[in-house]
Amino acid sequence: MSLLLVFIFILQAPLEEDRRCLLCHGKKDFGIVEDGKFKSLYVSYEELKNSVHKKFLCQQCHNDVRVIPHLIKPKKIHCLQCHFEGNVVGAPTEKKPEKYKESIHEKGKREGKKVPECMDCHGIHNVRAPEDSLSSVYKKNVPSTCGKCHVNQREEYEISIHWQGINKGIMGSAVCNDCHREHDVLPPEDPRSSLNPRNVIKTCEKCHANVELMKKTGVPVKQVEAYKESFHGIALEFGVLKAANCTSCHEYHKILPQRDPRSPIHPDNLPKTCGKCHPNASQNVAKGRIHVLPQEKESGIIFYVYNFFKIFTFLVITGLIIHILLDLYGRLRRRKHGE
Repeated sequence: MSLLLVFIFILQAPLEEDRRCLLCHGKKDFGIVEDGKFKSLYVSYEELKNSVHKKFLCQQCHNDVRVIPHLIKPKKIHCLQCHFEGNVVGAPTEKKPEKYKESIHEKGKREGKKVPECMDCHGIHNVRAPEDSLSSVYKKNVPSTCGKCHVNQREEYEISIHWQGINKGIMGSAVCNDCHREHDVLPPEDPRSSLNPRNVIKTCEKCHANVELMKKTGVPVKQVEAYKESFHGIALEFGVLKAANCTSCHEYHKILPQRDPRSPIHPDNLPKTCGKCHPNASQNVAKGRIHVLPQEKESGIIFYVYNFFKIFTFLVITGLIIHILLDLYGRLRRRKHGE
């Protein structure tokens, strides 16, 4: 019992220290006037004690605060002052927060734009672990968090099959950061971006090549492999970036199943979708099969054509080798007999 009391005391100690700060910051009407506007400086004790930072003192983040009341205005803190590789305070870095410096968000910040920073996504004094359902970066809450800025994208995403999967409890369904990544969010035209044409297939493959996950969603797992063997996939592999990739046909945020009339891959919409690259595409494109593996019998005539040429090629090459060997044998035999 004594050990338990000591343990509880150790856990509570930082918060007790922080109570000195909360004498002012714990008052809901506490704040300052900046540029003619009231700015709240209220900090909720309840939020703080439930956050991942509950064991830290206020001054460990606000490390330029030396005396109370403050003689000078404390500087704005940055989470990277702790969340960097090799930090000694145990701040997690698995999601590579330092990559934020390379992101489009940081670039916008340098250009003077109003862009999200760490606290806009993770919260300020109420930071919770991503596994906590009350966290702003908990999987189901990510679309709402990103949607605070990306309103149109959120509206489109919430129509998608991915969001339907999340609402059905299939937590492997994709949300924003599964495709865009967490901190190193980059524009699609950047070759490092997970959504650059060079990388889109790998991004979609993370989920769509996962047998267990696809079994839950009812989506065939062979889609990515079939794409790679298609003309589009081979062209992309050889660097033809304008070749159609996943997003060219399925779109980005409002991804819907083929049976949905709103989907760009619904049979009625395929001429328009294919017509973006193939101007003369007609309704006939809906009659063909998509994402087929020629080595599978259910691919129909493609399976037989594939196997015909496979066997034909084997026989031609085998015949050619036999012909060469017989020719060599004949030459050696003639030379031996002085012919």
